[in-house]
Amino acid sequence: MSEVLTLCEGAVLTHLATRAELAAGRLAAADDLRLWARLADGEGLPLAGGGRVRTVVEEGGPFLAGPAGWLADVAAEDVVALRLRDGRLEPSTVKLDSFPADRAMLVAQEFGERALDALRSFAEGIEPSPGVPIDAVVLELLARAPETFADPLPPLAPLLRGASLEVRAGRVGVVGTPWDTGSVAGLSPLDIMRLTLSRSALRTYDEGADLSKAVTYLSRSPEVLERIADEVEREPLSPRVLEALPRTEPAALLLAARSAEGEGRSFEAAGLIGEALSLAPGLAPAERDAAEYAACRTDPGDPLPARAEHLFRRLVAYGDRPARRRLVDDLVALSVRVAEPALADLALFENDVVGEFLDARGVWLRDDEVELLESWRRTPLRLWEVLGVEGEEVTLRDAGPGENGPVTVTDELLSRQAVPGDLMLTRLLGDGRGPRIFGHPFKVAPERREEMLELLTDPVDPYAVAAFFRRAPRPPGAP
Repeated sequence: MSEVLTLCEGAVLTHLATRAELAAGRLAAADDLRLWARLADGEGLPLAGGGRVRTVVEEGGPFLAGPAGWLADVAAEDVVALRLRDGRLEPSTVKLDSFPADRAMLVAQEFGERALDALRSFAEGIEPSPGVPIDAVVLELLARAPETFADPLPPLAPLLRGASLEVRAGRVGVVGTPWDTGSVAGLSPLDIMRLTLSRSALRTYDEGADLSKAVTYLSRSPEVLERIADEVEREPLSPRVLEALPRTEPAALLLAARSAEGEGRSFEAAGLIGEALSLAPGLAPAERDAAEYAACRTDPGDPLPARAEHLFRRLVAYGDRPARRRLVDDLVALSVRVAEPALADLALFENDVVGEFLDARGVWLRDDEVELLESWRRTPLRLWEVLGVEGEEVTLRDAGPGENGPVTVTDELLSRQAVPGDLMLTRLLGDGRGPRIFGHPFKVAPERREEMLELLTDPVDPYAVAAFFRRAPRPPGAP
């Protein structure tokens, strides 16, 4: 440690103090002050005014904590400068109206190069993390050029973010770094690099930049192209990026199509998908999208009940697209995985994905199909009591308050599973002939009847309903 202290002698690191930090009497040291947190771990570092500064690791930490009043001269939004001199930390506040801009640029450049090296080492399985530690880079800079941090520079985290780098928990990566390392499990080292660099090019695009290299990366890896296309549908590209994409490349056309789909412009997306397939007939993501769009055009000779079943499948497929998949995933996270099919119904209707489907795909639907979907939008989720089962017919009654008459539905699956007295949470949707169960019902324990009915007030909170199936029932008499 003495060698590191010697190396750091005279160096100053800065940090923008917040009101919460000052109230707690400590400074967040996850990023800007990471090197000082490393040195202050354990016995701490002496403070020039007396006492010691120690590293405290808690949730959201580490933090630098000193004796009472050590930050008394600091106000919220002040830039705190901590200089190590003679082995002691000297705190002060500084104005950054002027600073050595050339040094700041060199620091950002060094971090960028090291972040790229770290990504490459991670992709090749040499390092477990795709980012480079801030303190390690600062030490290397001090070893090579001790004057780098001789004068206060802007705090490292905002400086590096301004240079199109990402800062996470004391590490720095290029934009698009796969911090969730499990998200790239199974990808080859080359594909991990392609994925990250393509993300970075799309997210940091500057006017006049050339995106052809990123599109080339995508064109050479079907798996990377599919992942980036899904991400683009979740977060559509800006008009500037779309204009810069080389529209003679199938991969670029797919990204433009997914961006349009993510913004609800399915008709435009279908045209772009057609262009992509004319250039690359075997492009798998485009083929699947084309098939989904084509499936919206139903056979007018089919009766509405048959088309209603088909429409529901199209609606479920639409809800499972990247732009909306999180609606189901969020509900599953609050509930149980086995309930996912029923939670999909909850996500579709309580988040009005039906309305989005009508807006995006309505151009391909027939008038009676539009009317049917509009009726589905108005159909509430209800708790139904099973009164009787005969063959494939199940007689139900709304379990809510009031005099509710019986309703009979024909359902092969439900008729084999339901018995009189069961409570089923579902939505009875019209099919042009009568009520029908298209989704997957939740079965509710009889003793939880009132608890469920309390959740079915308008508007229904899908997150509360999802959580209902994970938590234990309320004890008798509990409020």
